[in-house]
Amino acid sequence: MHIFLQGPRRVGKSTVIRNALEILQVGSSLSLGGFFTWNGGREDPHVYMRSAKQENENEIYRVASFKNNTVNLNCSIDVFEQEGVRILNESKEADLIIMDELGFLESNAQIFKQAVLDIIAGDIPVFGVLRLGDVPWHLAIKRNPSVTLYDVNKENRDALPQKLAAILYS
Repeated sequence: MHIFLQGPRRVGKSTVIRNALEILQVGSSLSLGGFFTWNGGREDPHVYMRSAKQENENEIYRVASFKNNTVNLNCSIDVFEQEGVRILNESKEADLIIMDELGFLESNAQIFKQAVLDIIAGDIPVFGVLRLGDVPWHLAIKRNPSVTLYDVNKENRDALPQKLAAILYS
């Protein structure tokens, strides 16, 4: 069972994942694999990736930079192809693999995309976010019979962590 969240920007998809993980990790020794990504914001015009493994939380990589304070990005495909693939390969012993978030930045990272699809073809549960919009390579994820998509919106985002933690825990 793999769960992917989708929804508008800034609706709280990553917050749903973090809150569900807090519920799942209470009183357990759940080992995480995979990665988290985030935008540094106006003061830090970069996009970063870090390992979801607790012992590797300080392992941070810059995957993209905004060009001249515009919405255009310079993407570091090599970071996805090398560090992203390594992080995913190291996740094969985890209890749960996080993929927060998959989007258009990695569209040209063929090795990374294949590593994602290989993990989704496996048995370790995946909990992730798919960027909303027309990202062609996401079709292979969305069509996988072991993937369940949840739309996140302002009305359901507070209840989803408990619901998804219960699904992932079962």
